[in-house]
Amino acid sequence: MLSTIFYLYGSVITLAYFSTVFLIFFGLSWGILPHWYLHVVSLIQGYFPSERHKIKVKGNENSNEQEEDKSADEIAEEQVKKLIESDLAPCFNTAPTIRPTLLGMMPEKNWTGAQKSIFFVGLFFRAFFLMPVRIGLLLTSFVFVALAGLQTAFRTLSDHEKTWVAIVYCRLFCSSIGLVANYRNPQFRPKKPGVAVSNHLTPNDIQILFAGTPHGSSYGYVVTGQKHKGIIGVIEHLVEKLCPSLWLERKCSNDRQGFLAEVLKTAKREGPVLLFPEGYCSNNSKVLQFRKAIFEENVNIYPVAIKQSPEFGDGFWYEDEFFQYLVRTMLNWAVVYDIQYLPMEIRKESENNSMFAGRIQHTIARAAGISPCEHGGNLWYKQEERNKMKEVFKAQNEAASLRRNDSSVSETSSGVSSGVEDFEKVEKVQEQFQKLITVMS
Repeated sequence: MLSTIFYLYGSVITLAYFSTVFLIFFGLSWGILPHWYLHVVSLIQGYFPSERHKIKVKGNENSNEQEEDKSADEIAEEQVKKLIESDLAPCFNTAPTIRPTLLGMMPEKNWTGAQKSIFFVGLFFRAFFLMPVRIGLLLTSFVFVALAGLQTAFRTLSDHEKTWVAIVYCRLFCSSIGLVANYRNPQFRPKKPGVAVSNHLTPNDIQILFAGTPHGSSYGYVVTGQKHKGIIGVIEHLVEKLCPSLWLERKCSNDRQGFLAEVLKTAKREGPVLLFPEGYCSNNSKVLQFRKAIFEENVNIYPVAIKQSPEFGDGFWYEDEFFQYLVRTMLNWAVVYDIQYLPMEIRKESENNSMFAGRIQHTIARAAGISPCEHGGNLWYKQEERNKMKEVFKAQNEAASLRRNDSSVSETSSGVSSGVEDFEKVEKVQEQFQKLITVMS
């Protein structure tokens, strides 16, 4: 009896694995089945009580009196902390959800017996059906791309062959993380020459976007990214054998300049180069400020908007190790992406790089239905950027203080000369403020 159960279990796992591999190799898909599956999962989640999040509101009583006792430096430091907590911290936490995900390892205490039973059935399904199939698909993707890379040592693959290998590898890999993606507006899919820019959740975004390339295409993307170690480094090494790629050493400033020059050169004659101008992964609650470097004149920009549904599994990489992230995604119900290709954009005559980058950022945010953020990931990760912002706030506070002093002095006849001196100080502070703004941009 027990052997029969194990035989049936193994047969189901094997059938699911080989069916998926067969469909991917022949450019087919499971059709509407994944969407039915997501609908069933959402119905089950709806049976559970919604999670209530209480918003803690900090009192600001006597804040003015307290600020009067603090130095300008301390006030500016507090302003930077408040800005980070309100604008950036929500972007780097786990993605907020509208209903229970049921993705934990233990049930909640307030659930009923029936709800706990359903939870454990779901946990068994994720751990003993989805996980084994996905591990098999992940290993298959690595073996497949390694064998294809080995073949390049004996003969040169055509562009069509390289693109086919890259598409199959990316689809195998995406299946291993449970991707269910909807690629919309294929008529706007990035073309040569140009740069495809997108918001960013995870290093897997490269494979996810490449997987949307139709079978039979002679090109996909020129892949870009920063050099990594570990599993990501192995993937990068395999990928660069099969498709054009440009890699950046983040710690080397000289390499950064050369990298940007090579990206622009490639974008103007070939492409499409795939870039993530945010520079950092975030949880898709906002679109971080775009870096302006590649938003030059005469460069075709193809915006791509990504919107995830974290109720089925958060695609955001927030773990310390990529291996931990992979394990979590394999235990998710799915990683659900809605991907919109948007019309090509070019820089207008009245725009500079910063204005063009901001316009594309807002375009992607609007298409994804999320808010644009006025600040970038550097402010979250780098202390030197926080110090620069602190100096900006400090200059603003000093200018405001001098203006208040000047207005109070000007009301008395005896303070005319000192008022002129304070006004000159204000002008100097404003000049310093403008210089700081220039440095920050």
